Amino acid sequence: MERAPRPAWVSDALLAETIEVWTDAYGRPISESEALEILDNVKRLGEALLAAKREMRA
Repeated sequence: MERAPRPAWVSDALLAETIEVWTDAYGRPISESEALEILDNVKRLGEALLAAKREMRA
């Protein structure tokens, strides 16, 4: 099976931990591509929250 491409900021350890945490949360094994999607969504949420905080200060 070919591995899904991933951003440089996603380490092997982060990917493995994400799979473990969300497998427990979903009650079923999740794939690497699902874990990468989750990580990307969390990153975008963090970026949006930081942008909103900056706007509040302006």
